[in-house]
This record gives sequence, structure tokens and C-alpha cells, in this order.
Amino acid sequence: MNSAPDEIAGDEGKAMLAALRRALKGAGWTQLKLAEEFGVASATMKRWLHGRGLSFHTLERLCSFADITIADLAQESHVAERERNQLTLAQEKALTEDSGLSTVFFLIVNDWPPAEATEYFNIPQEDVERHVKRLERLALIDRRSGGRVRARLDPAYVWRRAPMRRHFDRVMKPYFLSMDFGRADAVFGVETIKLSPLGLARLRERIEQFRTELRVMARQDRFGTVLPADWYAVLAVARPMKPVLFPEDQSSD
Repeated sequence: MNSAPDEIAGDEGKAMLAALRRALKGAGWTQLKLAEEFGVASATMKRWLHGRGLSFHTLERLCSFADITIADLAQESHVAERERNQLTLAQEKALTEDSGLSTVFFLIVNDWPPAEATEYFNIPQEDVERHVKRLERLALIDRRSGGRVRARLDPAYVWRRAPMRRHFDRVMKPYFLSMDFGRADAVFGVETIKLSPLGLARLRERIEQFRTELRVMARQDRFGTVLPADWYAVLAVARPMKPVLFPEDQSSD
């Protein structure tokens, strides 16, 4: 039976097949040469190389032509995926130097069309198109069929390098600190806890998990309701407490 193997299904499967195509190309094999070797039409080989109708036996044979094993293929795909989810310092620097560019990019990363930058953030349409073209030149996005665009970065990317940290300190921190926490509609929560280094590491993991949960919730809300929606900036932060953290409280005693 010539069915697609379960092991190469989904995003991981796409990464493995992409790694296989790279390996075959590096070994000097073209789609046409492979089709001739297997005695099939070029269109059939194209389908196989993209996972459609690909059996385990055929996958193993294709790997042998590239002198790799399926295990090698899986490892190579994981390495490629990690590299895809890394930005260069130049890319981060470009994003932090232009707020319009970063706005359009973060919308695309979160699967929103660039037009949202005009509709909600009032960025002129011609500027949005200019930002999209620059993002493409920076290898941060890919253009797809029908004019769609796709970010070459996972939404879960952790922004901890110097350019984005400086950008957050300069732009986002004042935005959060200017919030009126006394308003009845202010959304926030505070906890004071004592943690060991191990507990702090777990807290970091929980914050990243919280980001993932927020993206899932936002997607469910986007496609599961017809109610009007607004954009919200959400900050999860922890800092060490000093013995005297609230001097203004002491002075009022």
C-alpha cells in the first residue's frame, strides 16, 4: 500500500521532506533524474517529494540516493527548524529601529493580514506594502499564493537579545508604566512569592507557557466570536523585591 507514513505527517513531516529535498539536491539528484530511476512520471516523483502517496519503502530508497537514513533526516529537519526560529542581530536591529516595520511583522507572525496595520493601527497602506517588501528582503517573511504572506519565525520566539531588550525598555516599558492601575477597567494581577533559583527557572517556563496559552485563546476568540475586538498588550514580569520597596508608604506613617 502506497500511503503516506504517519512519521512524516504535519509540520515535522514537512520539515523532514524539505530536508530530504535538500539532501537529494546536494547529492546531485534532480526530480527528473529520480523519476527516471524509479520508472515513474515526473509529476509522481514531485508528489512523493512533497509527501503525497509516499510509502516507507519509497522514503527509504530516496534516502539511500542521498546517502542518509530516516534518522539522519529527522535530525537534520530539527536542526533546520531551530535555525528557522533564530533571528540575526541585523534582523532584530532592523525591527527595533522602525516601529511601523515591527508592527507589520508582529501582525504577520501572529497570522494576521498586513491590512490590519492600516485598519487598526492607522499605518498608511502604501507604508504597509513598503514594510512588507522590506521584511521580504530581510528574509523575515515569505510571499505565498494569492498575495498572502507568512512569517519565517515561530510566534513562540523568545525575544531576549540586546536589540529587542533595548527596544522594549525604550518603547514598551513606558507604555505599561503609564497605565492607570486605579481605573475600574484596568486588567492586571499581582502575586508576591519567594523562589529559589530552581523556582525562578520554573517561573520563566510558566511565563513562556502563558504566552502559548494566550495565543491559543486569542485564536479561539478570533474565529469563535463575532463581537468587536481590540488589541491588548500583555506583560508578564517578575523582579526581585528589596527590603524597602515602597518608601512612599513608610513616609506616610
